[in-house]
Amino acid sequence: MSGLSISGLSTAQTFPSKPITLVLPFSAGGISDVMARALGQYLAQHLGKPVIVDNKPGGGGQIAANTVLQQPTDGHTVYVAGTAMFAINQTLFRKFSYDPVKSFEPVTALVSSPLVLVVAANSPIKSLHDLIALSKASKQGLTFASQGLGSIGHLLGDLFRSKSDSSMFHVAYKGSIPALQDVMTNRVDFMFDPISSTEALIKGKKLRALAIAATRRSSLLPEVPTLAELGIQGMDAGVWFGAAVRSGTPTTVIQTLNHAFVAALRDPEIQKRFESQGMQVQPQTPGQFKQFILSEIARWTPLIQSSGATID
Repeated sequence: MSGLSISGLSTAQTFPSKPITLVLPFSAGGISDVMARALGQYLAQHLGKPVIVDNKPGGGGQIAANTVLQQPTDGHTVYVAGTAMFAINQTLFRKFSYDPVKSFEPVTALVSSPLVLVVAANSPIKSLHDLIALSKASKQGLTFASQGLGSIGHLLGDLFRSKSDSSMFHVAYKGSIPALQDVMTNRVDFMFDPISSTEALIKGKKLRALAIAATRRSSLLPEVPTLAELGIQGMDAGVWFGAAVRSGTPTTVIQTLNHAFVAALRDPEIQKRFESQGMQVQPQTPGQFKQFILSEIARWTPLIQSSGATID
């Protein structure tokens, strides 16, 4: 039976037999919540069972993850989380209650949103060259904001400082909103933040985009060059979200969930909706998503360690 127990085989044959719950480590109303609810509607139609979105923010993803890990290994409870929860926090936190690789089985990546380097619209910094030159000329150096200690904005800012050999100092905030507010008022010089949260502010003349941390320009901001175009290589990064289930879930159940999520992500209306919000769909097989998670852990772990950032 390919390693399936009798109970596992029964679960696989009847899945889904009840409502499916998507557990998110994010508050309601944010971009990840909007994404999950849109996918949930499609999944409900595709799988023939209701899909519930359960928001469990806090603990760097641990509250949501442990909610999933306390449920049966039958695939009816799915962990929908992001970069930090799958690839950063287990190194950032001194004590972390789950292993994203050992505790979960990947289902698929969902969407990604590249980071944009932004300054205030009225900042004297007009280009990436200006920013780097000013940082080197300033006795005090420049300041860059992030969404929090050990966040992807923090890590990418540190990497940028190293690659540009510039003088820059990190200022951690509790989330994107307060950080962006201080960038817009020139209290902090710049930050890296996802295009999903900066695009409207850029087009509304509240922020100026200097570069995008991506392999290619975004159709939402086609005039903004990539960092690579401007001579800073190896800086393509974004926030991403994916779905996983508790380890021990039958392979056939994981495949059923994967097919449902991938079908949703390939739906033209879903793609159009997500792309208008700065999210790029990223459907993968479970194996591809596992390799992606491992590559992201390998990528961010040394940067976390070199930054010295830790959370108790």
